[in-house]
Amino acid sequence: MAKNIFRDFEVKKLNGDMVLALAKTFEPETTTEVVEAVPVPEGPTLEDLKNEAEEFKRQWEVEKEQLIADAHREADEIIENAKKTAFEEAKRQMDVSQIDAQKAREQAQEIVSEAEKKAADIVDKAEQTEAATQKKAFTEGFDAGREAGFKEGKVEVTRLIERLHTMIERTMDKREEILAQTEQQIVDLVLLMTRKIVKVISENQRNVVTSNIIHALRKVKGRADVIIRVNLADVGLTSEHTKDFLAAAENIKNITVVEDLSVDAGGCIIETDFGSVDARIASQLHELEQRILEISPIRTRAASSDGSSNRK
Repeated sequence: MAKNIFRDFEVKKLNGDMVLALAKTFEPETTTEVVEAVPVPEGPTLEDLKNEAEEFKRQWEVEKEQLIADAHREADEIIENAKKTAFEEAKRQMDVSQIDAQKAREQAQEIVSEAEKKAADIVDKAEQTEAATQKKAFTEGFDAGREAGFKEGKVEVTRLIERLHTMIERTMDKREEILAQTEQQIVDLVLLMTRKIVKVISENQRNVVTSNIIHALRKVKGRADVIIRVNLADVGLTSEHTKDFLAAAENIKNITVVEDLSVDAGGCIIETDFGSVDARIASQLHELEQRILEISPIRTRAASSDGSSNRK
C-alpha cells in the first residue's frame, strides 16, 4: 500500500530537474476501435488512509507519554538534589560550630589551668618569702626588733595574696566571656539553619500547604463558613483539595479560597466569623525560634532579644 502521509524527515528535496511525461500527445490521431474498459481504482483506499492516520496518532501518544514521564523524573531529581544540598549545608555549618565551641572550651581551660599554676607558684613564693622573712626577723629581731620584721613580712604576703585574687578574678571573667560568646554563636547558628531548612521544604514540597491548611482547620471552633487565604502560587492546589479539607474538618460548612500576597508560600490564614487562625510559615517559624530561646541561657536569651529588636 502506497503511503500518503509523510513526516518532515521522510521528504527529500531534489536538486536536479525532473521530467514528467505529457498527459496528451499531439501526433495525428488514428482511428481505432474504442473498447471501453472497466475502471480500476488506483492508490490507497479510504480504509487504508484511516488505518495509517490511527497508527500515526498511536505513535504520537507513546512519544508524548515518554516526554511527560521524563519531565516528571527530572523534576523529582531537582527536588531531591535541593533537599540533599540543604541538609549537607546545615550539617557542615553544625560541624563548624561544634569545632569552634570545642576550641573555645579548650582555650578557656588552658587559661584557667595557666592561672591556677601561676596562682600556686605565687602562693609557694609567698610562703617561702614569709618563712624567709620570719626567719630573718627572728635572727635579727633581738637587736633590730622582732615585731618590725614580722610586720614587714606580713605586708609582703598580703600584697602577694591581693595580686593573686586579682589574677583569679580576671581569669574567671575572661572564661565567662568566652563561654557567653560561644553559646550565642551556637544559638544563632541553630536559628539560621532552621530558617533555611523550612524555606527549602516550603518551596519544594507542594503538599506542605495542604497539610498546613488541614491542621489549621481542625483548630476552628463551631460550625461555620471559612475563608482560606494563601499565596498566589498555592491558589490552584488549594482549590483542587477543598473537598479533602471539608472531609478532614467536619465542622466546616463552606470554603472560599482567596489570594493574599502577605502569606508566604506553604502557609495560610483561616478566617471565620469567630476569629482567625494564623498558620503562615513565618509565624510558625517565629514561634519555633521563641521556644529555642526559652531553653537557652539567660545571657543568650537577652542578646537574641536585642538582636530581634534591632532587626525590627
